[in-house]
Amino acid sequence: MNLNFVSVCLVMPFFFKSHKVPVDKETLRDILDKVISPRLKTYGLIWDGKYLWFDQPHDSIRLVFQYTLLKGETGTFTWGVCPDFMPTITASNKLQFHRTDKSAIPLLFEWPNEYANAFSGGNLKGGITTHWGKRETERSVKDLMDRYESQILNWFKMASSLEGLIQIAERQVETGNSYDLHSPSPKFVLAFLYGRTSQMDKAIQTLELLNIDQLLKKDLIMRIENQA
Repeated sequence: MNLNFVSVCLVMPFFFKSHKVPVDKETLRDILDKVISPRLKTYGLIWDGKYLWFDQPHDSIRLVFQYTLLKGETGTFTWGVCPDFMPTITASNKLQFHRTDKSAIPLLFEWPNEYANAFSGGNLKGGITTHWGKRETERSVKDLMDRYESQILNWFKMASSLEGLIQIAERQVETGNSYDLHSPSPKFVLAFLYGRTSQMDKAIQTLELLNIDQLLKKDLIMRIENQA
């Protein structure tokens, strides 16, 4: 997932600063490990030592949780799945698969509601954390995790099957809004999920809707057909 777009149009909330000094990367990671790792470990997700937690693949799909760094010394959560049968498209129009621990990223994913709604003019407060001051950072990460842990767990449960993932992707495509900013797009993911479940007509129709290079699109269709 390209993370550059997730911080556009975000302005540092003045109430976070309060004359505090931002924590450094090492301190932030220590806080994330302390607050997040024990909870996600319960669900089988292991910390990579930086900003990512993931489990081992089950039926070619792994659960992924990412702490997403934003502008203004803030952050938020991204939780999703990383199917190893689905590539992403690089800036040079090459296909890149994500089959190893080092390459794992969320490909079909969610954000906190407040953060997602902020892209369409909603209130950002409550959907991000602060990095201003050690105590404030730890409290904000804990508060966000407290509020979203059950929602994350329920999402992971639904994402435990291909049928559940198709429902999630179809809902995201229908909803649009901030989901249209996801990279890869839910339509792209949905095409591969349809292909994986041998719904080839739907897979190809969905892929044809995407604005991508035609030669690359033909390659993707061939790959989808081969995985069915």
